[in-house]
Amino acid sequence: MSYTFLVYNYSVLLVFNSPYISELLFKGSYIFSLLGVYALVLIDVIMRVPGAYILGPISDKYGRKFVIRISSIGSALPLVIIALFQVNPLILILLYIIQGFFTGGLSAGITVIGIEDLPERHRGWFSGSGFAVGGSAYLIASLIFFSILKFTGNANYLNIGWRIMFLTSLLVLPFGFLMPESRKFRENKERIKTPIRILISYYKRKFILSASLTALWASMNALANSLLPNFLYSVNHFTKVQITEMSLIYSVMTIVSAFIGGELSETLGRKRISLIGGLLGIIFSPTFILLANLRNFAPYLIAIIGFTSVFGGGGIMAYVNENYPTKIRSTGVSLSWNIGFLVGNLIPLLITTVLYNTSISLFPIAETTSMIILGIIIIIVSLISHETKGNIDREK
Repeated sequence: MSYTFLVYNYSVLLVFNSPYISELLFKGSYIFSLLGVYALVLIDVIMRVPGAYILGPISDKYGRKFVIRISSIGSALPLVIIALFQVNPLILILLYIIQGFFTGGLSAGITVIGIEDLPERHRGWFSGSGFAVGGSAYLIASLIFFSILKFTGNANYLNIGWRIMFLTSLLVLPFGFLMPESRKFRENKERIKTPIRILISYYKRKFILSASLTALWASMNALANSLLPNFLYSVNHFTKVQITEMSLIYSVMTIVSAFIGGELSETLGRKRISLIGGLLGIIFSPTFILLANLRNFAPYLIAIIGFTSVFGGGGIMAYVNENYPTKIRSTGVSLSWNIGFLVGNLIPLLITTVLYNTSISLFPIAETTSMIILGIIIIIVSLISHETKGNIDREK
């Protein structure tokens, strides 16, 4: 739940309220305003890397629980300020710089603590939460959004409703503060003064592979997740209600798929599941072309896209954790994870830029081609990677 609200706070909350935020805080054309909102998401994701760089080593020295607590406050407080005060675009950017920094620190704790604490039998399915949280955060946002909308009414949502929704960013705090310390951290008595130097000096290859596979699966996920609403609007000409319904189908399927992929990685291995996932991405890449031409089958096609976009990433969170010893795990995991998701967030931006400078009619071809290319690279990187299952328990 803590990880769900991390994603909820740094991206879903902002994107969900983009029409209201853009109208109030960014002046000019609608497109310019909307681009301003999505630029904030990018700023947030970029700042997660320095946050991981600084707070990851602190987590390895002083504990996962300590970093989770301070980062929970640091990631939620800027959003509370946005809700309570009238801020201009420059202040908004500054607040999202702060928010992103502490979100990077929060991931240094919560992407590690669960994997470390659980016995091997449960690490696989739990690893699926790494990619399932995108769907769960969207579902929670939908529930909160419609509840507030019903309470305030459509007319008042522009003035006060979105501010109430921003205040729900505080929901991360109880989960962050109730988090117990990691068992592996308590058992490990070795404290490293320079985790970054140890990571680069002795774990460079594992770091590159971890960051690469995270980036590839984050890109595959973002390829569908970030661009799907725009695809349904510009290609299929769906209404907002229809797009919301399709997005809910997609979200539920990603949750199911990520946990299935994670669970299967416990029996088949992290490497093999990633390979299978890359192959599925290639096989089902034409689904985007079918989606553009078969409106009546859209729910089923979107379910397929949701399943294939995260299945192979189900075991990645465990894979990344298992590449590093406890003494530098938070440093290695947080940097690998946040660099990977930074790359993943740039992919949709790149595709959108190309499409708007060419033709929106190329959208299905662009999605299909991108999925094939990502699938091929995932297979290659997975093949040169190594199996990590069981490494945490074998650690000396």
